[in-house]
Amino acid sequence: MSTKTKWYRLVALAALMPLAACSDVLSLNVEAPGRIADSDLNNADAIPGIVAGMSYDLTGAVNSSFESIFLAGGEIGHGGSYDFGAIPLGKFMTVPEDWNGEYSSMSQARWVAEAGLRRIAEILDPAQFEKDPNVAKAYLLGGLANRWMGEVQCRVTVDGGPDLPHTEDFARADSMFTRAIQVATAAGSSTALTNIVNAAYGGRASVRAWMGMWDQAVVDAAKVPTSFAWYTTFSTALQNDFWYETNTRHEFSLYNSMWATVTDDPRVVWDAPVDAKGQPLKGQDGQTIFYHQDKYNTLDAQLALTHGAEMRVLQAEAALRNNDYAGAEGYLNEARAKWNMAPLTLSTVPAEAWATLRYERYATLWLEGRRLWDMRRWKAEGAPMEDPFDQGRDLCFPISRNEALANLNVSSQWGGCTTCGS
Repeated sequence: MSTKTKWYRLVALAALMPLAACSDVLSLNVEAPGRIADSDLNNADAIPGIVAGMSYDLTGAVNSSFESIFLAGGEIGHGGSYDFGAIPLGKFMTVPEDWNGEYSSMSQARWVAEAGLRRIAEILDPAQFEKDPNVAKAYLLGGLANRWMGEVQCRVTVDGGPDLPHTEDFARADSMFTRAIQVATAAGSSTALTNIVNAAYGGRASVRAWMGMWDQAVVDAAKVPTSFAWYTTFSTALQNDFWYETNTRHEFSLYNSMWATVTDDPRVVWDAPVDAKGQPLKGQDGQTIFYHQDKYNTLDAQLALTHGAEMRVLQAEAALRNNDYAGAEGYLNEARAKWNMAPLTLSTVPAEAWATLRYERYATLWLEGRRLWDMRRWKAEGAPMEDPFDQGRDLCFPISRNEALANLNVSSQWGGCTTCGS
């Protein structure tokens, strides 16, 4: 968020840096390594680095946006000192200036993947391109970047073009996931390639469901093992910001969320820390009781971008849409088995069955940034799918103010997102 100041982290980082020798500081005797010439990237040895950059930018896009998305979707509550405006209350459509950095980083992740693939296509001959493992991974990363943006945005832009329905990114993601499967399959059968194929099937299953192609979605989903997951790439160089804000600081709390009374679900793990006197700790605002999430507990803790348990719940939803209650129950229990949870019995009353499905999906994908989109798509279909929690809340983010000001093709101008929700 543009209003979320983190000057203290910059100070802390500076404090960790070794001091230069005084003579070097006074004389400014520092050798600049120089910029890498663009032409230097036009060789096969640079391809792994190009793809690593795509992965870094995708993780960066997630890192820049997921806290706001968590709050907007009610995955966790606020209890800190940062100003997130009315996002915790579900109000953010009319403040596109608060989405400048997030929209930029998401757009960058998409562009870097797609532009990188064009560059790689110029380096490799067509036969090599169609069976190169790095190409397969690049397509996967591009698909995930497009899906992330499509689920979050009301409308999207592509490379300075006009604003488009968010489903444009689903179509782009579908194409890229398909290419990832094709190239990875042609490249061989190593563990790394199998993981790319599994992740691409998982990504394609979700976007095909979102585009209404449920029959094709369940075919893809069935190919992803329940134990499988594809993650971000947080590291000491690109740290998981949410870990910092819920461990070093107390900016987010489950106290203000639907999970505050859920204490026995291994998918939603949290604790209620106390001080030396046995009193509940408070958030950074000094008022909100701090319930600490235990899902991300290291600075390089990874967020799953697609995984097998998600696929089982997707299959369960497809079955429930066809009034196949027994099938839906079976898939939900397959997902629950991953955490050694007892099987559930699914009601055959539609409203009750859908309430269970919503809970199971929310728990399975907790703190993965997917609930906001789920509420949006279910709201469009109405009862019994719709989540009552969505009442009065915005369910997607507008095109940023910076994009609207810089891109004259955008019809939704700053001051309000007049075409949001299309």
